[in-house]
Amino acid sequence: MITLSDLLTILRLSIQNPEEAGRQLIALNPPMPLRWMLLGAAVTASVVLLYLLPVAMGEHDALPSPFAFAATQGGMNLVVVALVTFVGSAFGGKGRFADVLWLVGWMQVVTAALLIVQLVVMLLLPILNIPVGAAAVAISIWVLVGFICAVHGFKSRVAVLVAGFMTFMVFSFILSLILLFLGFGPAEIANV
Repeated sequence: MITLSDLLTILRLSIQNPEEAGRQLIALNPPMPLRWMLLGAAVTASVVLLYLLPVAMGEHDALPSPFAFAATQGGMNLVVVALVTFVGSAFGGKGRFADVLWLVGWMQVVTAALLIVQLVVMLLLPILNIPVGAAAVAISIWVLVGFICAVHGFKSRVAVLVAGFMTFMVFSFILSLILLFLGFGPAEIANV
C-alpha cells in the first residue's frame, strides 16, 4: 500500500530526478483503470485550481465553461500520450501506451502541485507571479523530458527536447491545416 508520504517523495523526486521517478512509477505497474482514473482526476484537479482564483475574485465571466475546458484539457493530454508513445517508438523507444498514460497522468499531478504554489504566490506576493509561472513551465518541460527518457529508455535529454519541440511544431502545423480545411480560420481583423 502506498502512503501519502510515499506519494510526496515521488512528487519531490519527479522534480529533482524525473527519469528515476518515471522508472519508479512504471515499476508500480498499476491496473489500466487506475491509470485512466489518475489522468482524469489530475486533469479535473488542474481545471478546478485554474478556476479557483478567478472565481474567488469575481472574474469568472471571462472564463470558458469548466466542462468544455476540462474536455479540452483531457483531449490534449490524450494527444500528448499518443504522440509520446508513437513518436518515441518511431525513434526506437520501448515505451508502452499504458506506461505513457500513467506518466502523463502523474505529470498532471506535478502540474497541479505547481498550480497550488502559483496560487499561493499570487495571493501572498503577486509581483512574483510571472517568474513563478515561468519556472512552473520550465519544471513541467523538465519533468516531461525526463519521463519520456524513462519510458522509452532514451539517454539524451537534449535530443528528446529537440525532438519534442519539432514534434510540437509539426503537429501544430498539421492541426492548423486541418482546422483551416474544416473552416475554422483565424478571426478577421476589422478596420485595418
